[in-house]
Amino acid sequence: MDTWLHFIHVLAAIVWVGGGLMLCVSGLQARSSASAAAVSLFVRTSAYVGLRLFLPAMVVLLATGIWMVLISSEWHFSQFWVLLAIVLFAVAFLIGAVYLSRIAIQLGRSAEGGEATSPKSGTLLTQWIAGYGVVLIVLLVAVWDMVFKPGT
Repeated sequence: MDTWLHFIHVLAAIVWVGGGLMLCVSGLQARSSASAAAVSLFVRTSAYVGLRLFLPAMVVLLATGIWMVLISSEWHFSQFWVLLAIVLFAVAFLIGAVYLSRIAIQLGRSAEGGEATSPKSGTLLTQWIAGYGVVLIVLLVAVWDMVFKPGT
């Protein structure tokens, strides 16, 4: 059971990190395009992927992580690396839920209003990419934390 939980946990992390990286690359492509359709497609894709891929991956990641700590005789919620993982998860989640979702909503409204190639949309897309860049850095620190388990 431990091995399967660990596998599912790592798989969920791969989905979140790898999917986020690909979404950032798609955002960069949309930002560099002069096509309103490219920005609109990015907005629709990010909303679709966010609800159907990232949200389930985050829930599975958190659930399997907590489950593995609960059933392990070696790991405890008081260990530094476990606490760091929880804090990093919360930071990445909050950036996405508070900052990125707000920008995505504004970008969606801009794209629906026919302003997908306006300077405002370009600025919003740049802000979204930068914000998700921060999320990716936080997630990479979390991956480092999971691999090296500092403080053990």
